[in-house]
Amino acid sequence: MSILSRKAYIVLLLGDISILYVSVWFALSVRSFSLPSLENAIVHLVSFSLLFGVWFIVYFISGLYGRYTVLFRKQLPHIIFTAQAVNIGIAALFFFLIPIFLITPKTVLVLYLFISTVLLYFWRVHMYPHLLVRREIGAVLIGTGLELTELAEEVNKDPLYPLEFRAIIHPELSSSEEVKQTIQLLIESGEVTTIVADMSNHSLDDLLSFIYDITFVKHQAEFIDVRRLYQEIFERVPLSLIDYRWLLQYMSLDQKLVYSASKRSADIVASVIFGILSLALYPFIILAIKLEGTGSIFYVAQRVGLGGELFSFPKFRSMTGVDTDEEVLETKHTVTRVGALLRRTRLDELPQLWSVFKGDMSFIGPRPEFPALVDVYKKEIPYYNLRNLVKPGLSGWAQITHDNHAHHKADVDSTVEKLSYDLFYIKERSLWLDFYIAALTLKTILTKRGS
Repeated sequence: MSILSRKAYIVLLLGDISILYVSVWFALSVRSFSLPSLENAIVHLVSFSLLFGVWFIVYFISGLYGRYTVLFRKQLPHIIFTAQAVNIGIAALFFFLIPIFLITPKTVLVLYLFISTVLLYFWRVHMYPHLLVRREIGAVLIGTGLELTELAEEVNKDPLYPLEFRAIIHPELSSSEEVKQTIQLLIESGEVTTIVADMSNHSLDDLLSFIYDITFVKHQAEFIDVRRLYQEIFERVPLSLIDYRWLLQYMSLDQKLVYSASKRSADIVASVIFGILSLALYPFIILAIKLEGTGSIFYVAQRVGLGGELFSFPKFRSMTGVDTDEEVLETKHTVTRVGALLRRTRLDELPQLWSVFKGDMSFIGPRPEFPALVDVYKKEIPYYNLRNLVKPGLSGWAQITHDNHAHHKADVDSTVEKLSYDLFYIKERSLWLDFYIAALTLKTILTKRGS
């Protein structure tokens, strides 16, 4: 099952499109204090329609079509206003600088920004969540642990999810017969039609034949592995819920020849284009670094890449300190003033375009790590080497979704969570996911959320 159906996204998209068009009509009406003429309305609607495609790209990059968790809904007002402000700026450039439009709607643009923002806010925050409230699927959750508690709270708090956990069973606290009896009663009463179970929990081994009968023979209940549901909602693979059997089944790399060839071709073409364009910035960056007097312009350190192999990792220097061998674990790093600007804008990473061109890195993939830190994490974190199954990248899923990054120091707890995002990327990697990460990276750069 999909926890948030495709129909829900279609309804969301159609609502957004309707609001964009209705807002144009309202803005024209308020501007003239009367209903607009048919000719005037058509001219404006056609002109604005040419922009809507660009605007939806902005909505997409802003995260308005990302996963719809409770936390994200709390951020919606700010995200909507920011996206609308960017879109009005784009519209102003189109209308006033590109002479293909028959209108220059100054006042209408201001009115449109206000009206569309208000309507989008009420649609997204107050109407859409209630429109899809059905709670059609009652479920029982079998298992224990922090991740399952997190999953149950997220699903039951957000009415957008059609699933609702109406019972949570901890198999360690009850006998197999008690668990079977509880599930049987829930299924027969019609209160529950779906079983969600933690298949990594060996306490469930005695229940497998019973769950099989409930699912396929007696009642045709739906069964969902909790790991799949957790990944679909939180877009990461929690280490506490996986084992060697799961890894062998889902993480063994198939060839993906079309994907690999397409990605490598895109890396080569993009690295050449961006590499040539970036040369114009080099004199200014070099001058700024030298004027600050922070030492060498570049630094080249070793990083762990595909298959655990070491490769040279070039960057513009943005910090003080030692970045080689075990000394990286002891050195105190300080970001310079110029370095802070370079890091916020990601300009310090321009030399890595050469690494992408050579094939040591890709544009998208897990961020490469220091060899000394890798040695620490391999001992402390299970399955850590799996992140080296693919090429490291300039940007990655963990980098744009995980905020608690460990910078130039060993931080096992933070890296465990970061690895859960890396494993999700490796399992789900595709050209579409790479494009999505690239779009979110662009948003990060434009909003100056540096690494």
